[in-house]
Amino acid sequence: MKFIRNAIAIGLAAAFLAGCGGQKPEAETLIKKVKLGEVMAADSVYEAAYPGSVTATDEINLAFKVAGQIAEIAVREGDYVTAGQLIARIDPRDYEIQMQVAQAQYDQVKAEAGRVTELYNRQSVAGNDYDKMISGERMVTAQLKRAKDQLNDTRLYAPTSGFIQKINFSVNELINLGMPLATLISANQLQAGVDIPVSLFLMRNQIISYKATQPHLPNQVFDLKPLGFRKKANQNQLYRLQLAFGPEARTQLAAGMDILIHISYLKEGHEAGLCVPVNALYHEGGKTFVWIYQPENGQVMRREVKAGALAGEGNIRISGEIRVGEKVVTAGVGQLTDNQRVEPVGTVSESNVGGML
Repeated sequence: MKFIRNAIAIGLAAAFLAGCGGQKPEAETLIKKVKLGEVMAADSVYEAAYPGSVTATDEINLAFKVAGQIAEIAVREGDYVTAGQLIARIDPRDYEIQMQVAQAQYDQVKAEAGRVTELYNRQSVAGNDYDKMISGERMVTAQLKRAKDQLNDTRLYAPTSGFIQKINFSVNELINLGMPLATLISANQLQAGVDIPVSLFLMRNQIISYKATQPHLPNQVFDLKPLGFRKKANQNQLYRLQLAFGPEARTQLAAGMDILIHISYLKEGHEAGLCVPVNALYHEGGKTFVWIYQPENGQVMRREVKAGALAGEGNIRISGEIRVGEKVVTAGVGQLTDNQRVEPVGTVSESNVGGML
């Protein structure tokens, strides 16, 4: 009997162990990693962004004051030149001869005037003859000065520092006086031009700041200073606004670049509200939602909101059953479900000290 009892006990124990070993553990629930933003209080400052372009303060046509054959063009399109730098020169031979003739006439008349003046002082020459000689001296003096000026004008210099945008002639071509040889874009200051709608034009006195960004310079923000509005709308009912860059923009930007101009303004009569990062919004069925993170259980809950205007710095105004300080998901918002467990990016567990895993 004792043998039978031992056998039964062994069998029951084996059956129990076999039953335990056959149980399968439940599959672990997938925990999605998410980025979080915060619901913040928004003041009455709004932001609008419009496409614009960089323009030069001055565009100068460089032209000779004399005509002739071009002997040299000392710059190329795109070159940066400084004030006083040689741009081009005309063959000076004709003007050198002209100056030599004027110089010879001046020397002759000057010598004759000296003799007449001496005789006049001795009262040996009539007053009319003396007056004619003085007039002749003044005339040849002016002719000599003009000949020297024209000879000097065979060289064309940059009136200010800037970039050569275009050259219209080639060496050995004939050019007349006043014809633009080249176009110079002044580098003294860059400007920005943008067209704004009537609504913003009417609120121009509430504008508090202007900034510009360039798509290929993502980490650069340029401050702008308003120069003035064109008070007549164009055919699209838009008003032209001119702004000036600071001197630091000259090393990064150039005339003709496309930019985005951000205009911050106050809206009178609008109460302060709430704002969240733009990426936190989730649209479905014609409605707008955000995912609220609940730290007590690590789950997210969808909540409907109403989106408003941009609030600057990547935020957007919202209204709804939401409070300042609540956390919202800002990445992967289209792949979540109600009550899904998530793990905020950057959270360090007790077994992952230092966040190395």
